[in-house]
Amino acid sequence: MLPAATLVRFRCVCRSWKELIRDPVFIKEHMRNRASKGTGYLLHVKLEHSIDRTFRFLNDETFERSLEIRLPLELYWKSFSIVGSCNGLLCLTVAVDFGTTIYLCNPFVRTYKTINPPSEQSNVKFSLGFGYYDVTNDYKIVRIASVMDDDMDSAFQYKVVMASKIEVYSMMTNSWKSIEVDYFPWGWIERKSEALINNSIHWKAVYRSRDEDIAVILAFHMGEEVFYQIDQPDFEADGDDLMEHIGVFKGDLALFAFHLTDNYPWHEKCHLWVMKEYGVVSSWTKLYSIRIDGGVVSPIIFTNNDEIIYENGELELSVCRLDSNAVTPLAVDNQGYLSLVTYVDSLVMLNG
Repeated sequence: MLPAATLVRFRCVCRSWKELIRDPVFIKEHMRNRASKGTGYLLHVKLEHSIDRTFRFLNDETFERSLEIRLPLELYWKSFSIVGSCNGLLCLTVAVDFGTTIYLCNPFVRTYKTINPPSEQSNVKFSLGFGYYDVTNDYKIVRIASVMDDDMDSAFQYKVVMASKIEVYSMMTNSWKSIEVDYFPWGWIERKSEALINNSIHWKAVYRSRDEDIAVILAFHMGEEVFYQIDQPDFEADGDDLMEHIGVFKGDLALFAFHLTDNYPWHEKCHLWVMKEYGVVSSWTKLYSIRIDGGVVSPIIFTNNDEIIYENGELELSVCRLDSNAVTPLAVDNQGYLSLVTYVDSLVMLNG
């Protein structure tokens, strides 16, 4: 099928073509067709670090820049972070007020929608997640509002969470609702969700028991609208003080454990674990243990070709092929200040 940007221009040909292009069944079929041809990567640099107000689309095989897409005029002078990417839609939030101003945007068809969250309160930290629930053909934003105490947790260097409020936005109903939870023991949650798999959004989190704080993966099922916890693999034998990055590796939930280059020599090994059977902790399997030249400061995303894209010790963007340990630098500007997400173009429309 033709790219979304081309098909959108055909809406003005006649009424029947316009109705076809807007038909949900046709939109789904178009997405499946485009995804079967391979996904690409959408790269964005924040406003304060670039005057180039575009999304750059990179080829998923060569990582060469194949297309530049200008931001909609209304978003042109805003500095935002990408919360997530799903079926051609991006969830964005204004960086300086993370979680208080939110947009959905389809950059290929140049439509966007402002999502006005419920009323705000002071001393709150927001965590956001974005995903798609196929059963109801609905896109959802999850916002976890953690009310913070002024006392700093000395062990983890974050403020103590006093209470949490859960809010879910549905694009189908264009409305927010609060999710009642009787017990919410996760005291720290990553600001942006890192994996979308099994109809669930996933964050790194810390489970706070009476005796200790335990690093876990927090998940939210978009159909049942409930939270559940997935234990991380036991990688204690891989080394001390390892950092974790979660994502999706070849269709499986994955965890990448690494030594932060700022604190450790670059020759320390990194480890990739995958959950072969979703939700079964005993199915965590270590696929790779490798030394990555230049070290790892920030893992970004897994590719479909046994690779990980990451920032190295010089804040340079690189690709490491995990099965051969071959490292290739990516020639992009403004490294160290960019966002990179998987992306496939789609016809999903948004009305502001």
